[in-house]
Amino acid sequence: RSTVNPDGDVNDDSTGFSPYPGNINQLIFSIPDYHKQLQKTKGHVPEFVNPKYKDSTKTSFKSPTRLECMMQDYPRTVPSSAKVGFT
Repeated sequence: RSTVNPDGDVNDDSTGFSPYPGNINQLIFSIPDYHKQLQKTKGHVPEFVNPKYKDSTKTSFKSPTRLECMMQDYPRTVPSSAKVGFT
């Protein structure tokens, strides 16, 4: 909010559109290869904690913290010979 507009994601006055274009975030897997990888990793992928703090003192949370993982981390679990691409 503080970097673009204090009101958050609001339409641009000159264009009428949001400054943040849409993204459909598609992730496509080969099911047989994905199944093999799930058997190998037992579904484990790298995880991280992304806490949201109430203020800069970082002494209390704004909301409950949870483990997260990113879809981009899946290719890190496959062998180097795997075919991985992006657009």
